[in-house]
Amino acid sequence: MAATRRRDSFSILRETMRWRVALVLGVLITVLMVALGTLNTSLGYTDTAWLAGGIFLASGACVVGLLTLPRQLGATIFFSVIGTVLVVVIPFGAMHEKPMQHWAYIFPPLLVFLLGSGRALTGMVLYGLYTCVFLVQQVAPIDVVRFASGYGLLVCFIYTYALLQERAGALLRFHSDHDALTNCLNRRTFNEAIDQLADNAGPASRCTFLLIDIDHFKAINDEHGHLVGDRIITETAAELGRILDPGVALFRYGGEEFAVILYDTGLQQGVVLAERLRAAVATADFRDVMVSVSIGVAEWNASAGRIEGAVGAADRALYDAKRQGRNRVVAHASTPSCR
Repeated sequence: MAATRRRDSFSILRETMRWRVALVLGVLITVLMVALGTLNTSLGYTDTAWLAGGIFLASGACVVGLLTLPRQLGATIFFSVIGTVLVVVIPFGAMHEKPMQHWAYIFPPLLVFLLGSGRALTGMVLYGLYTCVFLVQQVAPIDVVRFASGYGLLVCFIYTYALLQERAGALLRFHSDHDALTNCLNRRTFNEAIDQLADNAGPASRCTFLLIDIDHFKAINDEHGHLVGDRIITETAAELGRILDPGVALFRYGGEEFAVILYDTGLQQGVVLAERLRAAVATADFRDVMVSVSIGVAEWNASAGRIEGAVGAADRALYDAKRQGRNRVVAHASTPSCR
């Protein structure tokens, strides 16, 4: 069964912020190059004036790309182009006998927007060595040492910040995506998966939904207390997760209700899996508490109507299972057209 692949709200936010930073930087660099080009021309520095003009054209083209291309692609092109410019600037300065090490300090933070922290660190170190190779031919050794010391400290700070940001982002992303009690994916991530399928941006053009509800859960809470009820929810989730393939996500759909999306899977395969899940819970040891689940199954494909119709069909099938005595699987044979 296919793994759940999702483009979640965290990824979308990061992509949007990266694009905004690129756009602001692109405009600032374009304006700055106009000022630097004018200043260098007035001072008679023709070579650096031409350099400023070249960077102006590159950054201006990047701004146009940021406004016209998809955001992720536009931002990646921008940071790649500016990185290339910084690589070229160093030998350009050596050719014209003008040390350009001050440009090097821009490179470490730029890499953080382009690469993960590990690869960014490698790139920072290699670029620092690259700059020193050219610099040693132009300035006194003590100035090379001063540059290397300052650049090295900058790399340490930038890498530490990038690493902390990555770890904090991963932690926030996990808690944003997962239910605190069961560690299942939460209802928001289920809704995101549904939206992606509805927009034809998901990993499949058809899927089967399983809606799973713990039977008589209110009675369990009333008889044993809410702490036991929480334990039953957690242990039921663990039992369901034990049966599911590693690539199949389990969502906590509601209080005592769970959901599964089976991508590229037909109704009959969904029923077979649902029966395995039902039997696993029915035979599991919940420490003197009798626990069972009812499961509703429905299939959806892109030509059968709106995806909300399939979710509703699974929900109706779940309630049919409840009405028929619980601890059973009911499948909705067809998805109503809800265009």
